[in-house]
Order: sequence, then structure tokens, then C-alpha cells
Amino acid sequence: MNTLNTVRIAVACSAALFAGLAWADSSTDTASTSPSASQDVGGMPMSNSASGGPVALTHAQVYQDLLRSEQTGERDRLNNDIYHGN
Repeated sequence: MNTLNTVRIAVACSAALFAGLAWADSSTDTASTSPSASQDVGGMPMSNSASGGPVALTHAQVYQDLLRSEQTGERDRLNNDIYHGN
């Protein structure tokens, strides 16, 4: 068997392997969907997008976080402890 035939067989096998892996990864079982673990225990949802970058918060989400921190006293605690009242 010459080298060119060996290379063609190796390329065909690797292409079949990658196609099989991609197909196996793309199939999902919709019958066993459940909420994510963070939502199960009352945690925050994911903070990264599918590409790995941070998910941007909306103005309304930031404002609600500000109101919550004022109501719970977290804002005052942070200002006094971390920022030393500045």
C-alpha cells in the first residue's frame, strides 16, 4: 500500500470520528430536562454566555439590585466596611 492511500484512509477515518462525535454531542434527551442546579437551590443563573463572555445586565436588573441592597442594608455595610465611608 502506498503512502497516499494510507493518508486518505487516515483522513477518512478521522473525518468519520469527528462527524460521529459532533452528531453524538448535538443530540439531546428532551424527556429528562430539569432546572439547573443553581436554580434548584435558589442561586443565581449563569453569568457567562455560551461563548464564555459575561452576560450583560439590563438597566432594570441593576436598578432592582440597587433597591434590594438598600433594603437589606448591604449597601450601607459595604460602604462602611469596604469603602470606609467614602
